[in-house]
Amino acid sequence: MQISPPLSTQPLHFTTPTFTTVKLDCGTLLHVIERETEVLQTISFFFSTGSAFDVHLGDSSFTASMLTKGTDRLGANEFSEELEGRGCSIQARCDRDTTTVMVAGLKEYYSDLTLLAAECLLKPRFDDNEIEITRQNWIANAMMDMADPDWLAMVASNTLAYHNHPYANLRNGSIANMKSLAKQHLLDAHQRILHSERCIIAAGPIPAKQLAETLNRHLSDLPKPLAPKQIATSTMQERTACLAVKEDAVQTSISIHIPCVTFSHPDYPAVQLITTVLGGYTLARLFMALREEKGYTYGAYAHNMVRQFGCSTVLQTSVGNDVTDDAVQTIADELDRLQSTLIDEEELENARQYLLGTFARSNETPQQSASLLWTMIQYKLPFDFFERLIARIQKFTPEDLLLVQERYFRTDAWCIGASGVASVVKPVLEKHSDKVLVFENTVME
Repeated sequence: MQISPPLSTQPLHFTTPTFTTVKLDCGTLLHVIERETEVLQTISFFFSTGSAFDVHLGDSSFTASMLTKGTDRLGANEFSEELEGRGCSIQARCDRDTTTVMVAGLKEYYSDLTLLAAECLLKPRFDDNEIEITRQNWIANAMMDMADPDWLAMVASNTLAYHNHPYANLRNGSIANMKSLAKQHLLDAHQRILHSERCIIAAGPIPAKQLAETLNRHLSDLPKPLAPKQIATSTMQERTACLAVKEDAVQTSISIHIPCVTFSHPDYPAVQLITTVLGGYTLARLFMALREEKGYTYGAYAHNMVRQFGCSTVLQTSVGNDVTDDAVQTIADELDRLQSTLIDEEELENARQYLLGTFARSNETPQQSASLLWTMIQYKLPFDFFERLIARIQKFTPEDLLLVQERYFRTDAWCIGASGVASVVKPVLEKHSDKVLVFENTVME
């Protein structure tokens, strides 16, 4: 099969957007990416705490979901009306390491927007009725997750990739955790969020000085951050598999973790490019081998999962029960081939162009640049990190990558999570691992 040449061979020149930094009266740093011609103003509040810091499992995520459901001054419906009447939005979310509140609206409403953002951050209502509505929605979603083989495989693999680590916990907790969450748990988690290290990143037409003045008025009660709880780096159970039994499954869902490195590691640029060759897009090896050549699946992909306390490269696919054995063997063969042979120059160039194009498209607006800036702050990277990353990716030759391929893309270091029919999946896992565990589905407990 002939592969079309890359769309462009011109080098990509990326420059980190300029920004102004102001220290607010509460001690929080405000970073502003000013763009006079933009009509949309965004302000993102990043707090360095997430579900990895849960005291009662699920409390961080549940608390974040409640921040936009009413304040001391406004009930949930009134809060929504205030936003929607101005065409504005406020979103709050919690991942493993970070809690984020992002507000967006037209320039003319930015003062109202910052007031509403400050109120939902500092004075959320935690209304009893809204808590119960949210709780029931979460329980319903958890029940649907339990029936999803892809979700089961992902959770099973996480128990191996992040052995005895908070990352292995369910981000939202089990159904039992959800049922036992009390308002006091949310109040405590809210204080943990407010007292965590944080920064504010704004992007749009409002000048830094004006933004700082407005935020100083609204955030005067934001407390000083406290030292965070220390969390160890996670460890991976290599050559171990975990089976989530689903006897009615017509497909086997597979989630494999192999070693990876964090952004600041010297090997990271090479690892990212090699991962793209392996499974980053529709011309990648896993996709071509499992879908185009064998017709086993709708898709097979790989991506780098970089977190503050643990990193891995994740390979994922779902295949019919009858081809489970050959599919896992094909993945193993592709990793063995990648580990031992040079990448073809044309294949490398196609992956490089895809990776560069994706990066360029995902950083076109000041709002997207704000997320990039947070990544550099969160991982304590130099502010020219992505400039240097893009430059390095464009210089790699196949020979440059081979040692990195050998170092990280290894079946003797992988761990496998899978969901499906036990009699089909377990023998396959036994062939490719030293130990097979059965996933204890504790979502209900």
